[in-house]
Amino acid sequence: MALLLDRRGDDIQITEEVLKAAAGNWYRDETMALLLDRRGDDIQITEEVLKAAAGNRGYGHKVMALLLDRRGDDIQITEEVLKAAAGNLTCGYEVMALLDRREILKVAL
Repeated sequence: MALLLDRRGDDIQITEEVLKAAAGNWYRDETMALLLDRRGDDIQITEEVLKAAAGNRGYGHKVMALLLDRRGDDIQITEEVLKAAAGNLTCGYEVMALLDRREILKVAL
């Protein structure tokens, strides 16, 4: 991804589908950080992106922590996001704990 952005950065549109793929990547969590670093102003964190992060059984807790850290004021946790986290059998507990520490759960519920 870094190489692609380096070589063709202005030609690449970061769509919701790209963000969902990055948020849901089970094997790497650096892709979302790279996208936020390089194109943060152009990126909108939607419910679908948050659901992909919350349901990510590999690095979901790390991706959610990154999103909350970088874009926490812009993020709205919905019932659908909570359901994705609750259904994440691998790291859903960590995702829910992140949301609870940020007191987002109190607002969402």
